[in-house]
Amino acid sequence: MNNIPEFVPPSVRQVSDVLIFKTIWGIYQHKSFVSGLWLRSFAGTPLFMNCFMRILDTKDYPCFSHALKNIIPCTPGELGLYVGGTEEERIQYALDLEEKSRGTSTAKWNVIKSMAEELKSDYKQLFPSTRGIMINYKYSLKEQGVILGKYNRQFLDNLHK
Repeated sequence: MNNIPEFVPPSVRQVSDVLIFKTIWGIYQHKSFVSGLWLRSFAGTPLFMNCFMRILDTKDYPCFSHALKNIIPCTPGELGLYVGGTEEERIQYALDLEEKSRGTSTAKWNVIKSMAEELKSDYKQLFPSTRGIMINYKYSLKEQGVILGKYNRQFLDNLHK
C-alpha cells in the first residue's frame, strides 16, 4: 500500500555534470555553437542536459570530461548527430539548415573538427601517457583536478580578454 516512490540520489558524475553545464550556460550565449540556433526554450526542461556536447569522447579522453573548453552548447539534435550520426547525416543537416535559413545559417562541423584536433594536442601535453619511466601512467583524481583546474582557469581568463 505504500505509494511513496523510492528516491535514488544522483551520482557524483551527474551532480558535477549539472554544475559544469550550468557554468557553461553562464559563459556562452544561449545559442548552439554548431548552428547558432537559440537554446532558450531548453532551459529548465529535462532536455537541458542534452544541450551540451563534449567534443572529445570521455571514453578516449577521460581526464577532459569536465574541461570547459571541451564542452560546447548545442541542440539535442546536433548532439545526436555528433555522437551517433554519420558524416553524410551531418552534411545533410548543414544543407537543410542552410536551406531553411535561406543561406544565413549553417552547421559548423568543420570548426568542431579543428577544435577536436586542438583539444587532442592539449590533452597529450597535459596528460602524457608516459611519466618518467612509467608507461601508461594513470592520473589520480587529485592530479587530474589540479591540472584541469589550471586548464579551465586559463580558458576562462582567455575568454575574458
